[in-house]
Amino acid sequence: MLPVHQISLPTPYPVGPVNVYLILSEPYTLVDAGPETAEARAMLKEALAARNLSFSDLKRVVLTHSHADHSSLAGWLQDVSGAKVFVHPIELNRMLKPQNFFAERLPFLSETGCPRAIIQQMIAARDKLPAPKIREDGAVELKGGEELPFEDGGLKVYHFPGHAPGHLCLYDPEEGNFFSGDFLLPHITPNPFVEFEPDHPGRRVHTLSIYLEGLRKVNDMAIKTVWPGHGGVFSGHRKLIASYYEHHENRLQYLLEILGRNGELTVFQLSRLVYPDLNGFDIFLGLSEIQAHLDVLSERGLVSAREQEKVFYYRALA
Repeated sequence: MLPVHQISLPTPYPVGPVNVYLILSEPYTLVDAGPETAEARAMLKEALAARNLSFSDLKRVVLTHSHADHSSLAGWLQDVSGAKVFVHPIELNRMLKPQNFFAERLPFLSETGCPRAIIQQMIAARDKLPAPKIREDGAVELKGGEELPFEDGGLKVYHFPGHAPGHLCLYDPEEGNFFSGDFLLPHITPNPFVEFEPDHPGRRVHTLSIYLEGLRKVNDMAIKTVWPGHGGVFSGHRKLIASYYEHHENRLQYLLEILGRNGELTVFQLSRLVYPDLNGFDIFLGLSEIQAHLDVLSERGLVSAREQEKVFYYRALA
């Protein structure tokens, strides 16, 4: 049996605190690192001390993905503890070679029909956390399929992309514990970020379709308890997954209805109709949501896209 302790750390994001998990069995391991802030450092130190541990006792930090609230403290933990950081190679590459988030996505933003002033507004909304960075000589790649051994058991590694291309989840088949990162969250549906194929930077990945396929696999797993990246620990993963499917099907139908009433619309126009009050970086999240659902509708043959002056216009085919 692997003893698990949830440690909640504050973040500057609207999603609220992030959870990291201490596996109190040799080799002592953290699942996710938390945000790079002085407050998070102090709270993590205090949580370890409450269990008679210090940073030097940590041997592994396993990252579910490289989003800053989950991973930006990892480099500092490498330095103070000597722990190895285990991460998917796609996420590792992002941490070794941080890129300008919006520079990579400017062609997509233009294709959505987003006005230049709105793009500038998104770019100006700088991340409140530093870009995650770790040392390559202290990193270990996990691609999914591996097992992490402990003195009292083991965790199986699963690659479940969708929210992030290199998103990992961990599963203890003996106890039925599932460390979901941002793949399963109790109160919100994870955002299907616009992403591109690592070997083809301009080729967009259909993130929602990939995510929904991962949900089908997780639905079949014998999970007793989910330990999420945000929110409280919960059980009943199949009920949550069913609610996710319902949410996405409702959103797909809603977009079809909007297109049916309005004719051709861009991704940006659709996002303004569905999410009229978004500002700053949240505008990008809204665009990601709309594009991901349009991709699914396109795959189902329910919408078509027409390109005009490098902007795509969508219409319903039903």
